[in-house]
Amino acid sequence: MSTPDQRARDKDRDAAIEVVEAAWADGQIVEADRDKRVEELLRAQTLGEITMLTHDLQADSAPAAPAPPAPPYSAPSAMPDVPVAAARTGKPSRAMLVVPLVVVALTIAGIGAGIAVVVSAVGDSVDVGGGPSGQTYAPGVEPEGDDVNVLSEQGYADLVAAIESANGSDQAFSAVLYPTYAVLDLPVDATSHRESSWYWNGDLEEEDGMTGTSSDERFALRSVDPAVVVRLVKQVRGEVEDPTTWYAVVGAPREDRSMIWAYASNDYDETVYLGARRNGTITYDSTEH
Repeated sequence: MSTPDQRARDKDRDAAIEVVEAAWADGQIVEADRDKRVEELLRAQTLGEITMLTHDLQADSAPAAPAPPAPPYSAPSAMPDVPVAAARTGKPSRAMLVVPLVVVALTIAGIGAGIAVVVSAVGDSVDVGGGPSGQTYAPGVEPEGDDVNVLSEQGYADLVAAIESANGSDQAFSAVLYPTYAVLDLPVDATSHRESSWYWNGDLEEEDGMTGTSSDERFALRSVDPAVVVRLVKQVRGEVEDPTTWYAVVGAPREDRSMIWAYASNDYDETVYLGARRNGTITYDSTEH
């Protein structure tokens, strides 16, 4: 018989994530909540932690999180303690309806030991309905007019300025940076771990009812160099064939001093992610594990 303190296995975490994804797809939870639960599930070490993160969700359309027998000790998974914000298909949330995740047609060509990304004839922007002009931009491309590209130096600067204007501080517990919007967990006061979730797509808005207590440490958004973030996202995007989704997660430095994680994936659920320190030094590369 399994017990809450038994070690969780990868298959336990995966099944629980399916429950969360299904709950998001059928409207039980909003996208920011989905992202946070998946992040915590990937860190979950026990079956009790998994149950705590899924007990309030209906799982009619997805398999329930299993509780199979587990050995007294489970060797650490090869996957590191990674903060992940899932970006999968399903029922569009309010955020996705306003500014959809990037869907860009790319042609990947291997060149020597590296990979060259050849963007289709439309250039560095693709008309997928994001932003006032209907344009979504590739990482590092500065937006035009009132458009938003969070994964650019100007876009990141605008995001931080908006947060400072609203909260009087650039402190955050976590920041998930999609191409056309960002989801952030921000402190509600100067000292505690109380947090609230915010959404930015050129305008900053606090998510109603999305409050809690963070297990993360604070960090200064201005301590992150957006040029490093852009470079890492470009790198992972170039290592996935026909990528359809890419984003970055930023948080306080961990034990190995990593604080930036960049992800790219395609419609086949093929994913590459990198962990890096503030200066861009790679601490984890999923292609090597």
